Amino acid sequence: MSSDFGYINARVRGMKAKLLESEFYTQALGDSDFRAFVGTIAQTPYTNELEEAQSRDSGLTALDRAVAENFRRAARSILGFSDGRPHELIALLLIGYDLMNLKTLARAKHAGREGEGVSSALLPAGELKPALVETMAASADLPAMAQVLAVTGHPLSRAFGRAVRRYASSGRLFEFELTLDRAYFSTLLDAMEALDAPKELIRYVRRQIDAANLSTALKVRGKAATGEDLYLPGGREVDRSTFDAIVADSTQGALANLSGTGFADVANTSTLAEADRVIRRVLDQGAHRLSLRDPLGPGVVVDFLRRKEAESARLRLLARGKFYDVPREQLEKELGHA
Repeated sequence: MSSDFGYINARVRGMKAKLLESEFYTQALGDSDFRAFVGTIAQTPYTNELEEAQSRDSGLTALDRAVAENFRRAARSILGFSDGRPHELIALLLIGYDLMNLKTLARAKHAGREGEGVSSALLPAGELKPALVETMAASADLPAMAQVLAVTGHPLSRAFGRAVRRYASSGRLFEFELTLDRAYFSTLLDAMEALDAPKELIRYVRRQIDAANLSTALKVRGKAATGEDLYLPGGREVDRSTFDAIVADSTQGALANLSGTGFADVANTSTLAEADRVIRRVLDQGAHRLSLRDPLGPGVVVDFLRRKEAESARLRLLARGKFYDVPREQLEKELGHA
């Protein structure tokens, strides 16, 4: 399959060259206010999406729309110049953004948030079109969202319905998200096997499962959780015994089980936020290595999507910093963690 990605990767490398560089962030940090920041954005490849968004909305809402649309166009354009098995494989990877958006919408309903609190985290680049995502966001509750999704035939629609029913009886958002994660990774691995995906890519997906399990264990450790139904199968490094040990022990000692894995640095963190940053960095580095090991393989696309996603997060963080007049020193620190 590697040779099938030759043309695709050449195009993606051209897209990678348009990612914002350090000079942009230096300029943005120095902007006096939100209006000046928007002016800086208008001088970048985001200008078309920004103009379109400003014709409909203003302020942070317009900025969020512009960022989301720019990401969507970049991601979906890769499908436009691919075909055959590479096309199917890329489409599978993009479903990950549907998973992200569905969980974001569910969290918003759970917390009673609307508007900016929702749009600031959405990246509609998968099968779910922006209009459908907006319809789901406007739904009265999770069951109504499930009805909207059910008619699409989306690969996660049945799992979403099951998750909603479990949530209705337990009220635990955590179990809701794990139901979606389990369905997503199971679907992804089965489809990749059917497509005879490169083994290195499958290993990367398994590392994503490890990351999900580690995040779960850290969130529930020391809270009398049994671990039952919380562990996602399919990982490589965070096995069930390691997962259970972290869940059962709220001290740093249990994290010694991560020694020898790619997540060993998590043992040196003291907060969930720090651990999340380390886990994210491990996945970013894994995607980068994947792109280097096989320049003609799918890793180039994976690496680009993660870099583009990180860029979107930084832009939204900067926008909020300028909008709410966050001191530059604090914004620089947060930007370094984004």
